[in-house]
Amino acid sequence: MKKILLPSVRAVLPDKKEPEICDILIDIESSLIEKIGKNLTKEKECVFLKEFEGLTVFPGFIDPHVHFRTPGKTDAEDWLHASKAALSAGVTTVLDMPNNNPPVIDMASYENKKKIISDKSLVNFGLFAALTPSNSDELKKIETIKGIKVYMASTTGNILIEDISKIDAKEGGLLFAFHAEDEPTIRENEKRFEGEFTPLAHTEIRSEEAAVKAVKKVIDLQKKTGGNFHVCHVSVADELDLLKNTPISHEVCAHHLFADTSHYETGGFLWKCNPPLRKPQTREKLLDSLYQEDIEMIATDHAPHLLSEKVKKEGMPPSGVPSIEAGTHLVLNEIFSGKINYDYAAKILSSNAAKRFNIRNRGQIREGFFADIAVIEEKKWIFSKNDVFSKCGWNPFEGLKLRAKVTASFVNGTLYRRENLSKIQKRDSFANIFEV
Repeated sequence: MKKILLPSVRAVLPDKKEPEICDILIDIESSLIEKIGKNLTKEKECVFLKEFEGLTVFPGFIDPHVHFRTPGKTDAEDWLHASKAALSAGVTTVLDMPNNNPPVIDMASYENKKKIISDKSLVNFGLFAALTPSNSDELKKIETIKGIKVYMASTTGNILIEDISKIDAKEGGLLFAFHAEDEPTIRENEKRFEGEFTPLAHTEIRSEEAAVKAVKKVIDLQKKTGGNFHVCHVSVADELDLLKNTPISHEVCAHHLFADTSHYETGGFLWKCNPPLRKPQTREKLLDSLYQEDIEMIATDHAPHLLSEKVKKEGMPPSGVPSIEAGTHLVLNEIFSGKINYDYAAKILSSNAAKRFNIRNRGQIREGFFADIAVIEEKKWIFSKNDVFSKCGWNPFEGLKLRAKVTASFVNGTLYRRENLSKIQKRDSFANIFEV
C-alpha cells in the first residue's frame, strides 16, 4: 500500500466558507497530500477508505498550548496517553509548555525532554523553553524551540518573571509567549482571601484586573522593544480589546469560552485553573468575541492532575484541567450549529497557529502539505468517562452534550481510528512523527 484515498469527503479547504465534496489522495511514503479533486478513484496502488465518504474533514487541529507533563508528573499524564487524548479530538500537532519538573530552561533540559518523548509521541510536537532571570542567552542557542515562555505569575520551578521590563526582546527575534497575570495584584488579593479555600476565592485572587494589568505591561514592552510577542490563554474580553490593532497575537482556551464560575457548583475544584474561570457575564462577552471572529487561536491548556489531588479536603488543590479531548469538540458544536463558519473554524483551530508558530506545510488541506487531517461525523452524543484517554482518567466536561464527533485522525498520513485508540500501547515503527 503506497496511497490512501478518501473518496467524496466534505473537505474544509483554504478560504472556502463551506466544505467542498472532493477526493483526497494521500501518499504514504512522503506523508503528503498528493491530490485533491474529483474522480480520483482510478488511482493505482490505492486503498479506498469508503467508511469516510460523506464525512467532514478539517486540517488536523493544532493546539498551541498543552502540558503533557513529561518529564516530572507522569503519574497524572504521559506523552503516549496525551497523544491518544489529542487524536480523539482531531489534534495532530501540539506545542508543549516548559514548566516541567525539572523545567526546560537550557539546552540540556530541552534535549532531555525531547529524547524522552520522541519515541512515544503519536502527534507532531514543538517545545517551548522557559525564561528565568539569567538564561536568555542560553535559550537563544536552541534553534528549534517554538518560543520562550514568560511566566508573569508563579508556577512550577524558579521561572517567575515578575518584572518583564528587562526582557531582551528584539524586533524579528524569538517569540515570547506570556502567561499574563500580574503577580503583585495576585499577592494583594491573597491577603484579602487568606485562609479561604474555595474555587470562587481562587477566581477573585487571580482576578480579571490581574489579567488586564499584565496584558497592559506586555503591550507597553512590545511598543518599547518591537518584540515578537504572544499572549497565552486570554480569559477576559477586555484583554482582547487591548490587543486589537497591536502586533501581539493571542489564544483563548475552550474552557474559558464554554465554562464559568457557575460550573463550580457541581464541579468545584475540578475546574480550578490559571487563569481561573470567570463569572458568566465575562464568559458571555468572550464568547461574543468568538462569534464576531475576534479570536485568533483556540488552545486547551491541557494540564492534568490526579483526581485525588483535585478533591483533597485541605488547602488549595493544584491548578490545571485535562481538557484536550473536549476542547475542539466544543468548537465543533458551534460550527455544526451554524454559529461560526467552517473557514473561520479552520483558521482558529489550525492555520493561524501554523502561521504564527512557523509550523510549515501544516494547518491546511492543500496539495503538497503534510497529511494531517481530522475526520468529523455530525452526530449527537454525550462526552463520557469512556471518552477520556488522558492518563489521569477524568475530565470536567464529562456529561457534555455534543453534536459532532472526531471519528479518526491522520498524522502525516498515518490513520488513527477513534475506536482503536485505547488499544495503542506504543507507537508503531512505521509512523512518521515530526518536531515542527
